[in-house]
Amino acid sequence: MRIHAVVLAGGRGERFWPLSRRSRPKQFLPLLGDGSMLGHTLGRLQGLVEPRDQWIVTARDLKREAESLAPDVPASQVIGEPVGRNTAPAIGLAAWWIQDAPGDPVIVVLPSDHRVEPASRFREELKRAAQVALQRQAIVTFGVPPTRPETGYGYIESGDPIEPGSAFHRVAAFREKPDPATAAGYLAGGRHLWNAGMFVFPPRLMLEEIRAHEPKIADLLARVPRRDDLSALAALAALEGYYRDAPLVSIDYAVMERSTRALVARAGFAWDDLGSWEALGTPEARDAAGNVTSGAVLLHDSKNVIAFADGGLVAGVGVEDLVIVRTADVTLVCRRDRAQEVRAIVEQLKARKDLGEHL
Repeated sequence: MRIHAVVLAGGRGERFWPLSRRSRPKQFLPLLGDGSMLGHTLGRLQGLVEPRDQWIVTARDLKREAESLAPDVPASQVIGEPVGRNTAPAIGLAAWWIQDAPGDPVIVVLPSDHRVEPASRFREELKRAAQVALQRQAIVTFGVPPTRPETGYGYIESGDPIEPGSAFHRVAAFREKPDPATAAGYLAGGRHLWNAGMFVFPPRLMLEEIRAHEPKIADLLARVPRRDDLSALAALAALEGYYRDAPLVSIDYAVMERSTRALVARAGFAWDDLGSWEALGTPEARDAAGNVTSGAVLLHDSKNVIAFADGGLVAGVGVEDLVIVRTADVTLVCRRDRAQEVRAIVEQLKARKDLGEHL
């Protein structure tokens, strides 16, 4: 077995605006301390997946930045999508190009912008998932036991274990982001897990499932030359044609919700997808007053504040339950319980030509 990692790094991280921008989105930022989130994702693979077997899928205009942040990954394996088509076309293309790799290849697909701890436990479980995926010819996804009634995540309903006592279960159903009452029921019931958006599978198996459930993608892949037959120019042309015609569809909808070969592994590591500024306010990051700060920040008689200074000083007196972010050109202030709505400001900026430089 030889594990290949495909890291999805094409998102724009709009809920982390104004720190996250079009040219430098969330996955390229040091939100977890030193180093980019992309770098942290690749670092967790050290000792399990060689750099020569690592792939990054990002937007074409972000390709050079991704290469600079991942210098050990071959530049030819940093795929710059000419247009985003969600996860199914990206994963299908990676499976197409890795299927002929030697040594029983298994692909692990990882988002580039999640918090996962500890790395050693993650590597152990990822290796075990790869073994199970290969032995049972299955697509394994990770489900994280919920710690709160979260409404911002999708859920996986777990079915029977593949054998008594196993951490691997058959997938009963995928569930969309729930309302608060439903999320509370999921937490109490114990059968529903947060969908971590990670997938482990033999590439030919994924291609078979795409052929069965999303044949348009399979037909388009059949026109793409195999990896060994590609020059740099031919690869660029292949990407143009493939993404021009590929449907906009997630791997969850295209394959996972329809496949009978899906398994879910109950994760033993801590996980968070860092979906908004509020996600940085974890208990371990807070000071005695519940504040989380980064950069030049001074707070007085304030509590439960998330404050980021990326240029200039942030000062707060007597404030509570706020997110305050300062960059060189933008200051954001919002209530912590409405941090998910930062994206609404981004949508307004997209419609305002006079303010577009702040995207």
